[in-house]
Amino acid sequence: MYEFRCDEIDITITFPSSVVENLMKFRQTIFRKEAGGLLFCSNPNTNHINISYISSPSIYDLRSKYFFKSDERTSQDIINKQFHQGHHYVGDWHTHAEKVPTPSEQDKKTICDIYRKSNHHLFYIIFLIVSSEKDFSKSYLALADGNNLYSCRHI
Repeated sequence: MYEFRCDEIDITITFPSSVVENLMKFRQTIFRKEAGGLLFCSNPNTNHINISYISSPSIYDLRSKYFFKSDERTSQDIINKQFHQGHHYVGDWHTHAEKVPTPSEQDKKTICDIYRKSNHHLFYIIFLIVSSEKDFSKSYLALADGNNLYSCRHI
C-alpha cells in the first residue's frame, strides 16, 4: 500500500498494492512509449481517497516516447462502464521515462483542461505520473482544480 498526502488541501490518496502492480506493468523504460489511463475510486467525496481501479492504455490512444493523449471516446466509455460498477472517475495517470518525473507545461495545461471540461462534482482531480523506477513512491502525484496543481508527497 502506498499513501500520498496533500497537506494544502488535507487529502490522503491511497494506492493498494494490486493497483500499483498494475500501474508498474506500464512503466516507461528506455524503449517503451508513454502509456496512460484513468483513475477510479468508490467514494470520491472524502479526504481519504482509495484508488480502487485504473484503466489500461487503449489501442486508440496517441502514444510516443514523449507524448500521451488518451482517446476521448474510449475514455468516456470506460468512465460510464465503471460508474455502473460503483467506481467514480477521479483523475488521470500516465508514464514518463524519468526516475523522478515532473510534469511538462503541456501536462499541466492538459490536466487543468480536463478538470474544466469534465462534467463532475469534484473539487479537484488526481494527476499521476508514474516513475520509470520500480519504486512507485518516486512517482509524481498532484491534485488539479482547473487553475492550479497541488503537489502531494509520499508518506
